[in-house]
Amino acid sequence: MMQGNQRLNVRPLRALGTEPFWAARIEGRCITYSHPENQEGTRIWTRFTPETNGGNWSGALGGQRFKLRTRAEPGCTDGMSDRTYPMAVELVVHGEQRKGCAEPL
Repeated sequence: MMQGNQRLNVRPLRALGTEPFWAARIEGRCITYSHPENQEGTRIWTRFTPETNGGNWSGALGGQRFKLRTRAEPGCTDGMSDRTYPMAVELVVHGEQRKGCAEPL
């Protein structure tokens, strides 16, 4: 929950996406990124930047850019269920851009 000497005021989030399936658990500046081939997940230490109505986490995974951005979007849907979420997510991982939704843990 720390970034340098500053305590982050970021509530934990759960993000997910489909096609392809992926998930992320966000706790401070640490993101645990998982997918069907890695269900345990990989912890990624990122740099957090707050944004209006959301946030931006950037780091690296396997030597490639990893970026996750959230923004308020009530009614976000994963496209596979009737469930809605309060936030939308954009994820860049392994050179691919993915979309999804997020909610507080």
